[in-house]
Amino acid sequence: MSERRRGVVAVPPLARRRGWLAGLAVTAIGAFAALGFAPFHIWGATLLSLSLLFVRLIGVSDGDRPVRAGFRTGLLFGLGWFSASCFWIASAFIQRGPEFIPMIPPLVGGLAILLSLFWGIAGALTVRFARGRSVWWAAGLFIATYMLAELARGHVLSGFPWNMAAYAFEPGGAISQSASLVGVYGLSLIAYGIAALFGIALLTRNAISAVGGVAILVVLFSFGQLRLASASTDIQPGVLLRLVDAPFHQSEKINPATTNQVIDNHIRASLAPGLEDVTHLVWPEGAVNGLAIEDERLLQIMGELLVRADDSPPVWLMNSLRMEISPDPRTGVAKSRYYNSAVAVTFDASGFPAIAATNDKAKLVPFGEFIPGGEIVEQIGARLVSTALGSITPAPEKRIAQFPGLPPISPQICYEVIFPGLTPRARNGRPAPQAILNQSNDAWFGATTGPHQHAAIARYRAIEEGLPLIRSAANGISGVFDPYGRADRVLSAEGIDHLDAVLPMAIGSTVSMRQVNAALLLINLCLFLLGAIGSRRS
Repeated sequence: MSERRRGVVAVPPLARRRGWLAGLAVTAIGAFAALGFAPFHIWGATLLSLSLLFVRLIGVSDGDRPVRAGFRTGLLFGLGWFSASCFWIASAFIQRGPEFIPMIPPLVGGLAILLSLFWGIAGALTVRFARGRSVWWAAGLFIATYMLAELARGHVLSGFPWNMAAYAFEPGGAISQSASLVGVYGLSLIAYGIAALFGIALLTRNAISAVGGVAILVVLFSFGQLRLASASTDIQPGVLLRLVDAPFHQSEKINPATTNQVIDNHIRASLAPGLEDVTHLVWPEGAVNGLAIEDERLLQIMGELLVRADDSPPVWLMNSLRMEISPDPRTGVAKSRYYNSAVAVTFDASGFPAIAATNDKAKLVPFGEFIPGGEIVEQIGARLVSTALGSITPAPEKRIAQFPGLPPISPQICYEVIFPGLTPRARNGRPAPQAILNQSNDAWFGATTGPHQHAAIARYRAIEEGLPLIRSAANGISGVFDPYGRADRVLSAEGIDHLDAVLPMAIGSTVSMRQVNAALLLINLCLFLLGAIGSRRS
């Protein structure tokens, strides 16, 4: 141990140990942190694990090859974290068919390694510049480097900001309400700060820093309780939504022999008593395959059944692929392009359907909806998981939708809702959205923790943006959540059912999440540079 720390910091012997058993323990601690994420939300496990990560990084910083040890520590901790919390991705390949199962090790395992590399680099940088410094200085570097790593993995190579530390706090609860001010990245920074304070308490045997961590939690909880106590309960007039839930296995949806039964189950739930009061019928992504808006027979049958049940049929909000033929900018040859779209279908008094509006998906799932590397990679045999078509084309930008009978809304299809700051804001005469619509197909992930995590992440968007969230998820968690992330009742794939719910009024956000995230990037970058410069001078 360096002279600078001797007598001040007492690193536990286990935190300094090397070898494969020590690496296995670090991985297990990272996996233990996953208990903080939905559906468990044991956030103490996440904070404790991050505290032990900090202690471990301090422990290896005084040994041989400390930077390499720091990288290995961060990498192994990340492998435990992402493997335990994202294992459900493998289910998508199993659902697709036996020929896709060999893709699980390189793609699912590769994703865990890729995400863990960000944490490995953060661990190496923490050790490199914290070596020989005070434990408080090391804590600041730990927070800054890991937050920079989180921001990087949320944006590099299209980004995958799944299961950040903030998501350990259950959305709709008191602590989660701080995301309305600082977003999920800001709340994650606070979580790292609390973990570092607890880590300092373990290293210095001084309870003062632990008390500081508890005090921060108390402040977060108190702020959230006050916010929830004064929560608005106003609702949008003239809107009654019916969310439809007809559970299915994705393999049934892919199979031509059973796909029609899945559609029939959704129709049956849609026609349940009380339809005469419903203004909008909301189906999840995946309820209908492919180019549903071009299926004239389906649209006709739906119109006839709705008019038979109600002479003023509701607007049908569905999800469909949309084809557009346009010239290739390189060759000028006409080419078919496919878009994943949220669609509003209206019916006249006779049941005749009309496509009233569409809104295309901008953030696509790598290897699910597009092949990274484009046509060159497709030509060597790479295949998409979620569609038999070629790569889907992303929308140039995320736009506000004007669906009949609804205020301006921001449709965010499935994967899109995991990205903080994606929701458009009012500018250049464009109205501000008054709700988020999240249609998702969580049937890909079976009976795992994946659908629960997806729903929890989506609810954080409601808190950040101050907007109600309309969520219709096949085999997932469906409901209408208020701008605080709460819902009176949800559907959770327990049987063919429906949920009729009003639409809460938006309260709006006083800050732009894009600006908040940019400010957090600048602050953490400055903290890291300050720490690095200070380390070189030392």
